[in-house]
Amino acid sequence: MTTIAARLAGTIIDAARAPLPAEATVHAAERVVLDSIACALGALDSPPARATRAWAAMMDGKPGARILGTNERSSVIGAALANCTLIRHHDMNDCDWSKDPAHPSDNIGACLAVADVERAPAGDFLKAVLTAYEIQMRTTEFSRVSFFKQTGWDHTTFVTLASAAATGVLLRLDHQRLAHALAVAASYPTLGALRVGQISMMKAASAGLAASRGIEAAYLAAHGVTGPLEVFEGKRGLAALVVGECDWDLLTAPVTQWRLPRTCLKQYPAAYIIHSAIDATLALRREHGLQPQRVKEVVVAGFGWLIEDMVHGMGGRSRYDIDARETADHSLPYCVAVSLVDGEYTLAQLEQPRWEAPAVKEMLGKVKCVHDPALDGGFPGRRPSRVTVTLADGTTVSKEVSFPRGDPRDPLTDDDIALKFRRLAGKALPQAKQEQAISIALRLRSHALPDLISACAPDAR
Repeated sequence: MTTIAARLAGTIIDAARAPLPAEATVHAAERVVLDSIACALGALDSPPARATRAWAAMMDGKPGARILGTNERSSVIGAALANCTLIRHHDMNDCDWSKDPAHPSDNIGACLAVADVERAPAGDFLKAVLTAYEIQMRTTEFSRVSFFKQTGWDHTTFVTLASAAATGVLLRLDHQRLAHALAVAASYPTLGALRVGQISMMKAASAGLAASRGIEAAYLAAHGVTGPLEVFEGKRGLAALVVGECDWDLLTAPVTQWRLPRTCLKQYPAAYIIHSAIDATLALRREHGLQPQRVKEVVVAGFGWLIEDMVHGMGGRSRYDIDARETADHSLPYCVAVSLVDGEYTLAQLEQPRWEAPAVKEMLGKVKCVHDPALDGGFPGRRPSRVTVTLADGTTVSKEVSFPRGDPRDPLTDDDIALKFRRLAGKALPQAKQEQAISIALRLRSHALPDLISACAPDAR
């Protein structure tokens, strides 16, 4: 009987051999590349980025790959780790959510590193990105129950698989070697503990570590290493020990319409399921001229997963208890409180010790988050939140948002993404280079990938 690894390898190869898809799909890929690079450039000076770049500096590689936003080189593994950490750190990269969540752009840093080393044409790079997204997004749909919520594994488990698939496309692996690459990659699940309670810098580094394993799996297979081909369906395989019952036909079906255009882009540096509440809070403050000192109480109603994860910390310490920016951007009460106090939610609201500011702490004490079962039915197709503010004089104002801006039903425009790029890349690049990078990325199919990487790096001294 044909294994799942072999079936999936055939699907990937067939899709990769086809011409580039329609204009709208290709441009959707170009948009997420620009969005992801914006996130990376905004995180260059962050502690996890500095740490992974220091580690990458110790990894020599021939040929080497460039690290985004710098003139530094490392091995393909070192560059991928650094790139992915940069993209992930601020929690502003895209999100997909079905039964389970994922950040499909967690794979883009790996695609960039491999494509750089392999001198891949831009079209091949875009196919690799589409492939990584396809695999990552299928894994949010294919399990009978949520592996993230019910069985406790992290979604970066499948970054390893998606990055192996994308690397296999760039290496042009044959069917047998790609099946082995997928089998090797699927052997390394990631524990969900990294997102429970107080969140560490592992949130930023986890995608890069997972992608590195995927790249290694593909290169090892290219050199003849074999993997456990029944790793998905075997008695001690992924279904039995990690994700439970799966729809293998969904995972391995031919690509008829790429999933990438369905991904959700982010306006705010926060967990995506908090964005509806941030939108509602900022709209209330703006529409009613709310003054923080007049606020008596704030009630945030949400669906079950939102409250369990972003308030109760998935069984860990409460998200009212914040000790780091990684927890702050996954705290529903904090994001609402600081948005009311500051009238905005940007990277400035995550600068330590903003959550220790007296006005913010006072507002945090007024925010009550409650589960409204009536909102459960809309999730995950919708991500609804309702924010109700009661003022000192008894006046009550309320707003419910079904899904945030950036959802495909209310998408960010190219101009919105370009503005996000300028805001995040402002400290890393001069204006001329910012505009050059934006122009190249949004028409990447007509350019060489090294031109984009160079445009995103400072001028060599």
